[in-house]
Parts: sequence; C-alpha cells; structure tokens
Amino acid sequence: MTYTVHKPPPRKAIVTISQQEIAGGLTELRWHLNDLVMDGACLVVIDVSDLDQLSSTLLSALLDTHRMCRRRGGGVVIRHANRRAADILRRTGLDRVFEVEAAA
Repeated sequence: MTYTVHKPPPRKAIVTISQQEIAGGLTELRWHLNDLVMDGACLVVIDVSDLDQLSSTLLSALLDTHRMCRRRGGGVVIRHANRRAADILRRTGLDRVFEVEAAA
C-alpha cells in the first residue's frame, strides 16, 4: 500500500519594516514575526527598502525567525536590500543564510 502526502504550498508573509517602527525597539517586531510563523507562515519576506542600515538586533530577530521557518521547511527572504545592507549581509556571511534580493 502506498501513501501520497500532499503538502500545502508554503505560506508566505510579507513584512515591510520602516525606520520609525524600529526606532523604539524591536520587541513588537519580534512578537509580530513570531506570531506570523506560529500562524503557519514558513516563508517570511522582509522588505527593508525603507531602512538605511541593518542593526545587529534586527539581524538577530531575523535569524530567530529564520530558524523557526527552517523547522517548517521555509526561510527568510530579505527584499530590496540597499548597497549598504547587502554589504553587511555579505561581510557577516548572512547572505548565505538568507535569500537576499537587492534593490533595483
């Protein structure tokens, strides 16, 4: 007897992060990302086009989200990374962890 398992397509969540949102801290963002993953998102796309740079605390929050998504077969995509953000990701080796879509 053979069983066929049909996996549902990966659920994708798109989050746009602005400079004003992270100015007061990242606690709310961490909770929001955690809630998205707990609600079933396994692919989280983070639009960073409004950010000047990526802080270490933001990268930590994105890594936590990536770990949760990987357990579900997904990951984190960083979309519209400017030159400075892409350089930080490359220098830290995180460009091999996250899928990075550079700004046009």
